[in-house]
Amino acid sequence: MRTDMIRHDVETTYEKVKSLAGWSVDKNVVLTIASYYLTAEREFDAAAFNRAMETLKSRTGWFSPIRGQLMPVIAAFLAHSDRKIDEEVDRLFEKQKVLRGEGFRNTIHSFLAAFLMTDNPSEYTDEARKAKMLFDAMKKQHYFLTSDDDYAYAVLLSKNGENPERHAANMRKYYDAFREKRYRSGNELQWLSQIMTYIDVEYNEQYVERADEIFKQLKRETKATQVHYPMVGFLAIFQVDNEKIDDIVQLTKQLEHSKPFKWNREMALSVAIGYVLYHLTDDSTGQVSVSLATSVEMILQAQQAVMAATMAAFVASSTTSSTNN
Repeated sequence: MRTDMIRHDVETTYEKVKSLAGWSVDKNVVLTIASYYLTAEREFDAAAFNRAMETLKSRTGWFSPIRGQLMPVIAAFLAHSDRKIDEEVDRLFEKQKVLRGEGFRNTIHSFLAAFLMTDNPSEYTDEARKAKMLFDAMKKQHYFLTSDDDYAYAVLLSKNGENPERHAANMRKYYDAFREKRYRSGNELQWLSQIMTYIDVEYNEQYVERADEIFKQLKRETKATQVHYPMVGFLAIFQVDNEKIDDIVQLTKQLEHSKPFKWNREMALSVAIGYVLYHLTDDSTGQVSVSLATSVEMILQAQQAVMAATMAAFVASSTTSSTNN
């Protein structure tokens, strides 16, 4: 793995995104966008990104949930497509409207969830209904933890058509298993427990043991924290071997020396995991390879966006608290 080349690419893309996104956009969000282009090895298209930003601004009012820190993330997702920006924006708003019709709230997370829906309009309602059923079942298992930041996973995980009550019950079983291993309670652990059911809805103790093994190694060799719980889940269910875990560690250490990651080593690990996960589709074999090839972009979109939202919300909360004090 050419870690030095990857580092150069992310630095270059980071500067390009930063210059266009504006000074008010949190640098963690800029890093998320840069890593999004890096993982897919696609050149950052400044013109397309600008068109997407302007189109979103023209379609939304000042109080729209899209306005704010995550607008550049949404723009990057829209500009990533080869289709026309206007059509992509129309499609996104239509999907989000259907989700709202099924009971999802009008928040940034319902827009992020909309990205994970099918592009077939005739399936929008059925897909949204299944997602809401799973979300409601998840909320029964964890009433206070389950909120709009779980929308993306509800859409993604409901695609397999499993019984939502059993599905959510097994999520809770994973959650409790990790708690017994002293993993910290919170949204990140809930996302991890949800991800563990992506390949197979049934509970699998081996997934828990493998995820724990991976996290312990990453914690020993990098700055792994609870924010990485969900990505560790992806590594476990896709049976990523130790050689690839070593690649993640090496890439992380290279990125940590890069200026954008100087004060955010946790994000360096996130980018490294995303990069290695995406490129598993090149050399994997069997059923997992098919699953990765068709789903990895959606997974990375949802995960990176949710992480960006979490970070931006934390920054905003900290700033408000500091001002009040």
